[in-house]
Amino acid sequence: MSFKQLKYLIRSLSLEFAKNIEDKSHRISSLTWNNIKVNYRTSSSDMVLIYEILLKSKHKKEYYFPERLKPKVIFDIGGNIGITSIYLSSVFPNAMIYSFEPLKENFEILKLNTSQLKNVKVFNFGLGAENGIFKAYLSDDNENYGGVSFYSEVEGNLSESFSECEVKNVNDVVDQLGINTIDLIKIDTEGAEYDILTSLKYEFLKKTSWITGELHGNRDFELLNYLTNMGFSISLNKNIDNRLFMFNAGKKEVVSNLSRKEVNFF
Repeated sequence: MSFKQLKYLIRSLSLEFAKNIEDKSHRISSLTWNNIKVNYRTSSSDMVLIYEILLKSKHKKEYYFPERLKPKVIFDIGGNIGITSIYLSSVFPNAMIYSFEPLKENFEILKLNTSQLKNVKVFNFGLGAENGIFKAYLSDDNENYGGVSFYSEVEGNLSESFSECEVKNVNDVVDQLGINTIDLIKIDTEGAEYDILTSLKYEFLKKTSWITGELHGNRDFELLNYLTNMGFSISLNKNIDNRLFMFNAGKKEVVSNLSRKEVNFF
């Protein structure tokens, strides 16, 4: 058993889950987490998401949320197969979570994984600056089902291999849903983060308390500067030789009330 398999076994307490790291058939399997059946494709990025978001200990998980956050409305932008929505539902059971995933293959598993959760609504389209059908370029790693980008020039994507996906203007979607605020935003959209967040009406985004996600080398620091000018405090974890990095953006009134221990994780 490899070291990675051993880590997955210890965290999941499932020998099948650990063994499935080596199952290159990419068949659908499942793991029970917190009494929820979580479906995933074997030997794929799905398993990495489960490990990083669900199985790691609280302060080592991919996403961090201050305990004082009490969101009523959450947007999970780039829902993939629903692992983050499952986690958000467990952390914030009183929130309504809207999850957006444009890729049909991912969406079918997302829908299956969240069908047990009454506070999650899922949508088979992406969010953006304008409405339309756009090419989503696939990853050059055939096990990475999350690395689909609307930008063919992004490193790690195949310009000749794509799937067509629907995108809707983020403000139109907000209006159609009839919501007044998005309290928390998780975003991981393979380079479209700048377009989405800067397209959201300025006065609307100013009411958001917390934004977290991954950035991919497309106008990342322009986006962070934009959020800073809106009154967000920014933290990030970036290796100088890696274009991908995680970030948190919290309203200063939230960040200023973090405990000393929480500041270490911001």
